[in-house]
Amino acid sequence: MSTKEDKINETNVDRSKFNSDNTTTTNFSERTNRDYNNTLNQQQDAINKTLDNTLHNVKRTTDEATREIPRYTQRIAEYQEQTIKTIKDIASDFIEAEKQVIGSFQSQVDRNSGVWDLYNPQKIAENHSVAVNNFTSYLLNTANLVNNALLSNIRIYNTAVEQTRDNLKACAKTNTNFIQSINQENSRKY
Repeated sequence: MSTKEDKINETNVDRSKFNSDNTTTTNFSERTNRDYNNTLNQQQDAINKTLDNTLHNVKRTTDEATREIPRYTQRIAEYQEQTIKTIKDIASDFIEAEKQVIGSFQSQVDRNSGVWDLYNPQKIAENHSVAVNNFTSYLLNTANLVNNALLSNIRIYNTAVEQTRDNLKACAKTNTNFIQSINQENSRKY
């Protein structure tokens, strides 16, 4: 039979065993929480670093595109200048050809003076001048129409890009609000 003192010692041993197990469990739990928090922090740092790198790459790319604007502007101006020069050359070449035709026609009229009234070189030259002026105006108006259409399309494209930016900003805000509301709801439950 055991004595009263033996029973007290047994109880104390059992209690210390319990306390020892509880301390081990607490230490393990603290270590697990610390490891879990470190892992979460590392993941968050990795995500932030990835997003920061992406933002840096976007900034670099857009800065490069911005630096290219003068080159594109210069090219457009060169194309416009070349178009106007070509129209001028067409008109000049056409007028020179007409001068040669009129000169040839004039010598023919001089030999046949009776034809003079029917084919008046002055009247023919005036009619051709009007035709050349009209043709030149037509080409210049067409070039202006193309340029205006180009500028209009650029404005429309720019407006579409701005609207896309605004829509994506609103969508991101909606998503952020949704995630925050879920997190708040989850924190209330636990």
